[in-house]
Amino acid sequence: MIAGFPVSSPRLGLTADIARSARLIGWLRWLMLLLGSTVALACWWQHVYLPWPLLSQALLTLAAVNVCLPWWLRHGGDPLLALRLGLAADVLVLTELLAFTGGAANPLASLFLPPVLFAALLSPGLFAWALALASVAAYGLLFEWHLSWPVDHGNALHIFSMHLTGMWLSFALSALLIAGFVSWLARQLALREAALATARETQLRDEQLLAVGMQAAGAAHSLSTPLNTMTLLVDELLATRQQDAELMEDLRLMKAQLANCGSALARLKLGSESAPGESGLFAALAERLAGWRSLRPDVRLDWQAPQGPDPLVALDPAFWPAFFNLINNAAEAGGGELTVAARLEQGALLLDIVNHQGCLTEQQLERAGLTPLPSDKPVGMGLGVMLSHATLARLGGSLRLLNRPEGGVHAQVRLPLLVDDKDGA
Repeated sequence: MIAGFPVSSPRLGLTADIARSARLIGWLRWLMLLLGSTVALACWWQHVYLPWPLLSQALLTLAAVNVCLPWWLRHGGDPLLALRLGLAADVLVLTELLAFTGGAANPLASLFLPPVLFAALLSPGLFAWALALASVAAYGLLFEWHLSWPVDHGNALHIFSMHLTGMWLSFALSALLIAGFVSWLARQLALREAALATARETQLRDEQLLAVGMQAAGAAHSLSTPLNTMTLLVDELLATRQQDAELMEDLRLMKAQLANCGSALARLKLGSESAPGESGLFAALAERLAGWRSLRPDVRLDWQAPQGPDPLVALDPAFWPAFFNLINNAAEAGGGELTVAARLEQGALLLDIVNHQGCLTEQQLERAGLTPLPSDKPVGMGLGVMLSHATLARLGGSLRLLNRPEGGVHAQVRLPLLVDDKDGA
């Protein structure tokens, strides 16, 4: 007989869902009760007269345990205590059944093993040893304290045949229960190990991001002074070289780019941008890309926005650094030419960032976003994809990298949005 509910064991490190486990083990116990009742009916059919009131009391006791323990758990009971009470009830009821049906001579006595095994797996320690010793003691007492097996003692062949059948049934039940339960625990352990591996990878990625963030903050403070100095020098040149039209044009471009760098450093020092209100999604993308073009006049960018109404959304400020990391990577790896297309599909922003040269190896595609990618770009540090993947994952989105058959790399970005439908999006 089986009772009890799998719970988290410190030694096994299992974190199974208690409610789901309770339902599973509850159905398993009902199955064992059904089998026990079927065996009792078979004995009655074969004119093996047993103490039916005593047997009924034992089976009803186990059924009551199977009803009461789940109810107790639903009302805040301790799962570990429920496990121990259930296993103790298994041993007690099994001892009763064997005492009423021949004692140690009953081949079903080997069913003491499953509860002891489950106690060792799910509640190792003092309780498992206590249950094992109790089972050994109960088995030993059954040699002396039991009711006789009511069969025709003159028919030795019939007695031996029934004993062999009982041994096979006992072995089959024990083997099926142990194999099924241990296999279930092995699957739970494998799932837990996979979850731990994912958690370790996430922790490693977060540590890398923290290190990058600390270095970026330090670089922002270090660059502030030279950036201010260069801005003052450009302002002075603008005031003193007004007669040189060609130089003035270059100086104005330099001042605009220095201003963009100053704004970027200011945002980096603050750690994040202030939360913006709702704005047109594709208009915001176009505006940001226009600002990026002013910083990268050497890159030819093909921006493709969908036709129709522009939905109102409030993009998380953390999205933009991730977006421009991918843009910069594509621009540097694609020979100064890239295409960016955007569309809205099922409440999510879909971005296709395509560069037309180069490709990623299979190892790079597998590791994309988990560790810094080995970069073939002359100025690439291999951190851009990892940072973008981490940010998009935190925002509930995703990033996929695909090699294009005609050459180049296709980055697919998906970002869930809360879209204002007033504009018909």
